Amino acid sequence: MKHSYKIMAILFLTLTVVMLSACGSVSDKGSDKSSKGEDNKDGVTIKHDGGETKIAKDPKRVVALEFSFVDALAALDVKPVGVADDGKKDRILEPIRKKIGDYKSVGARKQPNLEEISNQKPDVIIADSNRHKGIQKDLEKIAPTIMLPSFDSDYKDNLEAFKTIAKAVGKEDKGKDRLKEHNELMDKYSNEITMDKSQPVLASVVAKSGLLAHPENTYVGELLKELGFDNALNKTKTDNLSKYLKGPYLQLNAEVLSDINPGRMFIMADKGENDPNLKKQEEDPVWQDLDAVKNNRVSVVDRNTWARARGIISSEEIAKQLAEISKNEQKDSQQK
Repeated sequence: MKHSYKIMAILFLTLTVVMLSACGSVSDKGSDKSSKGEDNKDGVTIKHDGGETKIAKDPKRVVALEFSFVDALAALDVKPVGVADDGKKDRILEPIRKKIGDYKSVGARKQPNLEEISNQKPDVIIADSNRHKGIQKDLEKIAPTIMLPSFDSDYKDNLEAFKTIAKAVGKEDKGKDRLKEHNELMDKYSNEITMDKSQPVLASVVAKSGLLAHPENTYVGELLKELGFDNALNKTKTDNLSKYLKGPYLQLNAEVLSDINPGRMFIMADKGENDPNLKKQEEDPVWQDLDAVKNNRVSVVDRNTWARARGIISSEEIAKQLAEISKNEQKDSQQK
């Protein structure tokens, strides 16, 4: 009889241990679910060029260190508290300035002011993976930081960066709607650009150092390709040309420009047709002998819009300008 009691006691003890283990297992699983639920509820983990960063849900205070990021925020109806604007607010395109309202300048894009960034008490910082790689750790000490391409990005890179920014600021649905609107607008403008797109086109900034060309792997270069243009730099080897600030932009001398001999040029200038750097360029005999110049197919465009902004709003402005240039060329040809 005692033996039977011992067996029952052992069985009871074994059953108790099993039940406690099961309860513990359920508790642990419940804890895991709770943890994942908090992650979804309280924030999001963003994958970017600098790694992975956890950002609180719907950050209210955003600092942007490149104009393309400001463009993205404006398109998402998010007003940044700080912008690296080179101390020149007019470098931000007017339609974007209207959307973002007042903000605090946090210095130059090349070298932003860390103290001023910190003073804005940001919830998230959006930095350039090229220009700001060296200060990533300093930025992360101030606030969660995501590193995205801008200075050396192309058009498609920018669209992907826009999606990342939309997710980071809790505006994914808004971002999808805005990209759909963007694509529809670009298709519309593309159809309205009636100029001869088969003419080899050269897009370049005119600066003190000469012409800084934008080949296909740049923002404007790829954007023009998407709109159906043929890039003149496809017809020459560019590997040995000097690059500007380690970016994809190429410095052209008179000899290379003559070899390229573009059929059309878009010249990005700070001061329009009266830009002193452009006037100096026009004095070069090589310039006067280019097909684009001889056939009156040189358009001087705003450098801020074409070269510095690099965003979906600015690209819509570029496409709109190209459609307007087409209309003007049609009028001129009809009057002749």
